[in-house]
Amino acid sequence: MKSIKYQSQSIIFILIVLGFIAVANFVLTKWFVRFDLTENKVYSISDASKRILKDLDDIVNVKCYFSKDLPPNLKSLETDVRDILSEYKAYAGKNIRISWVDPAENDEIKSKVRALGIPEVRLQTFEKDKAQVMNGYLGIAVLYADKKEVLPVVQDLKNFEYDLTSAIMKVMRSSVPKVGVLKTDTNVFIPPEVRMKMKMDYTDPTESKYKPVFDNLKENYEVETIDITDGQQISSDIKTLLVLGGDENSFSERDLFEIDQYFMKGGNLIVAADAVGINFQRGAAGEVQNPKILNLLEHYGARVENNMVLDASCGNVQIPQKFGAFQMNVAVPYPYFVKVFGEGFNKNNPAVSSLGELILPWPSSVTLLVDKADSASESSATDEKEAKVLVQSSEKSWTTSGQFNLNPQQQWQPPEDDLNRSNLMVYLNGSFESHFAGKSIPPAKEPDTSDIGAEVLLSEKDKDREIVPQVENGHLIIAGDSDFLTAQNASPGSITWLMNVVDWLTLDESLISIRSRSMVDRTIQNDQLGEGTNKPNVIRIINIVLMPLIVIIVGIVIFFKRKEKKAVPAKATSSPTPQTGAPEEDKTKEQNS
Repeated sequence: MKSIKYQSQSIIFILIVLGFIAVANFVLTKWFVRFDLTENKVYSISDASKRILKDLDDIVNVKCYFSKDLPPNLKSLETDVRDILSEYKAYAGKNIRISWVDPAENDEIKSKVRALGIPEVRLQTFEKDKAQVMNGYLGIAVLYADKKEVLPVVQDLKNFEYDLTSAIMKVMRSSVPKVGVLKTDTNVFIPPEVRMKMKMDYTDPTESKYKPVFDNLKENYEVETIDITDGQQISSDIKTLLVLGGDENSFSERDLFEIDQYFMKGGNLIVAADAVGINFQRGAAGEVQNPKILNLLEHYGARVENNMVLDASCGNVQIPQKFGAFQMNVAVPYPYFVKVFGEGFNKNNPAVSSLGELILPWPSSVTLLVDKADSASESSATDEKEAKVLVQSSEKSWTTSGQFNLNPQQQWQPPEDDLNRSNLMVYLNGSFESHFAGKSIPPAKEPDTSDIGAEVLLSEKDKDREIVPQVENGHLIIAGDSDFLTAQNASPGSITWLMNVVDWLTLDESLISIRSRSMVDRTIQNDQLGEGTNKPNVIRIINIVLMPLIVIIVGIVIFFKRKEKKAVPAKATSSPTPQTGAPEEDKTKEQNS
């Protein structure tokens, strides 16, 4: 009976525990809670993503095309992606549907996935101590109505949240944002509609020079060439304005005024400025130039220097060389083509943290005037403005100014005592004061300086116009080079940079707050603790020797404690009423004696 009673109580206890677990699961599916104890909350999605997911008003399909038989090193990636998607599902509720499909199971699905833009990739795996290559899928498609956005290959989680949230925003948006590219050449601008009407086979020089920029932006945005040579205002419908290149003749005071007022009204600004122009008319030659846009940037808090950055980490140029009777092009390192990778990118900024490589031809350094920031991971801020370095050259870079010898076949002699990183791209955010605050509006047309009696006349529109003196939350990106975006020099890395920064500023301001999902490297670095110190060795000894020693000592103490507890009851039961054989034997010995 006791056994039956005990079993019944056990069964009831187990049922109660299972009941609590079921209720807890039900409650947690309704009210999602996660305790993320990591320093940067890398296992939780940001507040911006949560808000976007909660605001969804219709069903978005997220289809994950992952192979079932992934290599062991990618299994954890799949698990992490599932984990993050479950959090998306928890916040979006019924407005997000997640499905998992292995395209390898069906040729029809393979064709469909290929049409979506998700490739079959080659994956490396190790089996039986041998490296093998297999084909597989790691793509995700975000679908809504007839719109689609694709993450072709999910390789890591650094920017997964940013990419996925951006994709959801793109398919759900009701209108396509406008992006403007300012006309910086001095040729007469002919609007596209006039070209079509006149059937002119003509491409605007700015559009021709930066053709990759226009082609790629048009895939996601309505792109417009902005001409302000007659003092036209830049429409507030333009979410982001790109100012690329330009020389001393490209910007009038009125141009600067229109750019400034667009910025003061809340428009995002990306400026790639050339403080040194490259002339190829008589071979490659560099000449210092001072386009007026540099004055505007300096007023906002960053100065593009009249120098050029050279780097031991660099790209190559093809040089014709003779080999006997033959002539061949040979690739030689060219320090003026600065190659950025790894630590050169700000790992805390989603627009650049995932970039693998970026080559900048003939860049100039950018000096932050807000405050000093020395590395791509550092930032500086005042009460009103924040500055961040986005891209830097390597530690083995240097600058040159004055006369520029661009000959790739020279003997490079970097100054060993003056090697240092240079800022190549920066980001400013916060409150900016207008460059024209307290001034008069510049005329649309400069007065004829040869006519002494000429007067500055304002148009009727300008007479009623008021200058916007300040913007509270402006976003400005400055690059000390524009050549990396030209049709001649654009590379996949430079186009990726462009699309990232435009997406970052244009799609939604809240996306800026989505941090890059990266793990913090906790490796003990000798230089962090100072050379000549024994601290690294002490920390290693503590982790390798001391911690296991403490565990062993605690185990020995526990062992003797238990042994002592067992010994005490045996001694207590032997004296009062001896019942075992041994005490009786002792008693017999006493009687015999």
